[in-house]
Amino acid sequence: MPDNGTPGQKASKTAASSNASGAGPAPAARAAPGAPTVLVVDDDDDIRAMLVRALGTKYTVYEARDGLEAREVIEGIPVPDAIVTDVMMPRLDGIAFAKLVRKEAALQRVPILFLTARGSPVDVITGINAGARHYVTKPFKIGDVLAKVATMIRKQPP
Repeated sequence: MPDNGTPGQKASKTAASSNASGAGPAPAARAAPGAPTVLVVDDDDDIRAMLVRALGTKYTVYEARDGLEAREVIEGIPVPDAIVTDVMMPRLDGIAFAKLVRKEAALQRVPILFLTARGSPVDVITGINAGARHYVTKPFKIGDVLAKVATMIRKQPP
Protein backbone atom coordinates (compact mmCIF):
# COMPACT_ATOMS: atom_id res chain seq x y z
CA MET A 1 0.00 0.00 0.00
CA PRO A 2 2.14 2.85 -1.25
CA ASP A 3 1.88 6.45 -0.10
CA ASN A 4 0.75 8.44 -3.10
CA GLY A 5 -2.68 9.87 -2.64
CA THR A 6 -5.34 11.60 -0.68
CA PRO A 7 -9.01 10.69 -0.53
CA GLY A 8 -10.32 10.59 -4.07
CA GLN A 9 -6.91 9.90 -5.64
CA LYS A 10 -5.50 6.55 -6.66
CA ALA A 11 -3.93 4.65 -3.77
CA SER A 12 -1.49 2.98 -6.17
CA LYS A 13 -0.44 3.49 -9.74
CA THR A 14 0.85 -0.08 -10.09
CA ALA A 15 -2.12 -2.02 -8.75
CA ALA A 16 -2.99 -5.37 -10.23
CA SER A 17 -6.13 -5.11 -12.28
CA SER A 18 -9.30 -6.96 -11.39
CA ASN A 19 -11.48 -5.90 -14.28
CA ALA A 20 -11.24 -6.22 -18.03
CA SER A 21 -10.19 -2.60 -18.63
CA GLY A 22 -7.09 -2.97 -16.45
CA ALA A 23 -8.17 0.05 -14.40
CA GLY A 24 -8.26 -1.79 -11.06
CA PRO A 25 -11.08 -3.43 -9.16
CA ALA A 26 -14.60 -2.55 -10.21
CA PRO A 27 -16.88 -1.23 -7.48
CA ALA A 28 -19.48 -3.62 -6.10
CA ALA A 29 -21.93 -0.70 -5.97
CA ARG A 30 -21.85 2.88 -7.22
CA ALA A 31 -24.37 5.45 -6.00
CA ALA A 32 -23.40 8.37 -8.22
CA PRO A 33 -20.30 9.84 -9.85
CA GLY A 34 -18.20 11.56 -7.22
CA ALA A 35 -19.85 9.71 -4.32
CA PRO A 36 -17.57 8.99 -1.35
CA THR A 37 -15.84 5.61 -1.45
CA VAL A 38 -16.26 2.88 1.18
CA LEU A 39 -14.34 -0.40 1.39
CA VAL A 40 -16.28 -3.29 2.99
CA VAL A 41 -14.22 -6.23 4.27
CA ASP A 42 -16.05 -9.29 5.62
CA ASP A 43 -15.66 -13.03 5.06
CA ASP A 44 -19.40 -13.65 5.51
CA ASP A 45 -20.90 -13.38 2.02
CA ASP A 46 -24.38 -12.52 3.30
CA ILE A 47 -23.22 -9.74 5.64
CA ARG A 48 -20.88 -8.33 2.99
CA ALA A 49 -23.68 -8.34 0.38
CA MET A 50 -26.08 -6.63 2.78
CA LEU A 51 -23.51 -3.93 3.59
CA VAL A 52 -22.69 -3.38 -0.09
CA ARG A 53 -26.39 -3.10 -0.93
CA ALA A 54 -27.16 -0.69 1.93
CA LEU A 55 -24.04 1.47 1.54
CA GLY A 56 -24.34 1.43 -2.25
CA THR A 57 -27.34 3.76 -2.15
CA LYS A 58 -25.05 6.65 -1.08
CA TYR A 59 -21.49 5.53 -1.69
CA THR A 60 -19.23 3.85 -4.20
CA VAL A 61 -18.51 0.55 -2.48
CA TYR A 62 -15.63 -1.86 -3.00
CA GLU A 63 -15.52 -5.21 -1.26
CA ALA A 64 -13.06 -7.84 -0.05
CA ARG A 65 -13.43 -11.19 1.70
CA ASP A 66 -10.51 -10.75 4.13
CA GLY A 67 -7.61 -8.49 5.00
CA LEU A 68 -5.29 -9.90 2.35
CA GLU A 69 -7.81 -9.36 -0.41
CA ALA A 70 -8.53 -5.90 1.03
CA ARG A 71 -4.82 -5.03 0.75
CA GLU A 72 -4.94 -5.94 -2.95
CA VAL A 73 -8.18 -4.04 -3.54
CA ILE A 74 -7.03 -0.91 -1.72
CA GLU A 75 -3.97 -0.66 -3.97
CA GLY A 76 -6.12 -0.36 -7.09
CA ILE A 77 -8.87 2.01 -5.97
CA PRO A 78 -9.14 5.64 -4.91
CA VAL A 79 -8.18 6.09 -1.27
CA PRO A 80 -11.42 5.16 0.50
CA ASP A 81 -13.30 7.71 2.54
CA ALA A 82 -14.14 4.97 5.09
CA ILE A 83 -13.46 1.30 5.75
CA VAL A 84 -15.95 -1.12 7.34
CA THR A 85 -14.25 -4.36 8.35
CA ASP A 86 -14.97 -7.51 10.27
CA VAL A 87 -12.42 -8.48 12.92
CA MET A 88 -12.42 -12.28 12.71
CA MET A 89 -11.47 -13.30 9.17
CA PRO A 90 -9.19 -15.93 7.64
CA ARG A 91 -5.71 -15.18 6.29
CA LEU A 92 -5.48 -11.59 7.63
CA ASP A 93 -7.91 -10.44 10.31
CA GLY A 94 -9.36 -6.97 10.70
CA ILE A 95 -7.02 -5.92 13.52
CA ALA A 96 -3.91 -6.79 11.47
CA PHE A 97 -5.42 -5.15 8.38
CA ALA A 98 -6.18 -1.93 10.31
CA LYS A 99 -2.62 -1.84 11.64
CA LEU A 100 -1.30 -2.14 8.06
CA VAL A 101 -3.62 0.66 6.93
CA ARG A 102 -2.41 2.92 9.75
CA LYS A 103 1.22 2.43 8.67
CA GLU A 104 0.52 3.94 5.23
CA ALA A 105 0.72 7.73 5.13
CA ALA A 106 -1.99 8.06 2.46
CA LEU A 107 -4.37 5.89 4.50
CA GLN A 108 -3.68 7.01 8.07
CA ARG A 109 -6.65 9.34 8.22
CA VAL A 110 -9.17 6.93 6.66
CA PRO A 111 -11.74 6.18 9.37
CA ILE A 112 -12.28 2.51 10.19
CA LEU A 113 -15.41 0.90 11.61
CA PHE A 114 -15.01 -2.57 13.09
CA LEU A 115 -18.04 -4.80 12.76
CA THR A 116 -17.61 -7.93 14.86
CA ALA A 117 -19.06 -10.56 17.15
CA ARG A 118 -16.31 -9.80 19.67
CA GLY A 119 -17.72 -7.31 22.14
CA SER A 120 -15.76 -7.61 25.38
CA PRO A 121 -14.14 -4.44 26.77
CA VAL A 122 -10.70 -5.88 25.94
CA ASP A 123 -11.79 -6.51 22.33
CA VAL A 124 -13.11 -2.96 21.99
CA ILE A 125 -9.89 -1.48 23.40
CA THR A 126 -7.83 -3.68 21.06
CA GLY A 127 -9.91 -2.45 18.11
CA ILE A 128 -9.62 1.20 19.06
CA ASN A 129 -5.86 0.81 19.60
CA ALA A 130 -5.58 -0.77 16.14
CA GLY A 131 -7.12 2.34 14.61
CA ALA A 132 -10.89 1.94 14.67
CA ARG A 133 -13.01 5.06 14.95
CA HIS A 134 -16.13 2.97 15.72
CA TYR A 135 -16.67 -0.57 17.01
CA VAL A 136 -20.05 -2.21 16.35
CA THR A 137 -20.94 -5.67 17.62
CA LYS A 138 -22.95 -8.27 15.74
CA PRO A 139 -25.85 -8.66 15.50
CA PHE A 140 -26.21 -5.04 14.41
CA LYS A 141 -28.88 -2.76 13.00
CA ILE A 142 -28.01 -1.66 9.49
CA GLY A 143 -29.28 1.83 10.27
CA ASP A 144 -26.68 2.15 13.05
CA VAL A 145 -23.89 1.16 10.67
CA LEU A 146 -25.11 3.58 8.00
CA ALA A 147 -25.26 6.41 10.53
CA LYS A 148 -21.73 5.71 11.80
CA VAL A 149 -20.32 5.57 8.27
CA ALA A 150 -22.02 8.88 7.41
CA THR A 151 -20.60 10.45 10.57
CA MET A 152 -17.09 9.14 9.84
CA ILE A 153 -17.15 10.54 6.32
CA ARG A 154 -18.54 13.93 7.42
CA LYS A 155 -15.87 14.32 10.12
CA GLN A 156 -12.88 13.69 7.86
CA PRO A 157 -10.44 16.56 7.65
CA PRO A 158 -10.08 18.11 4.19
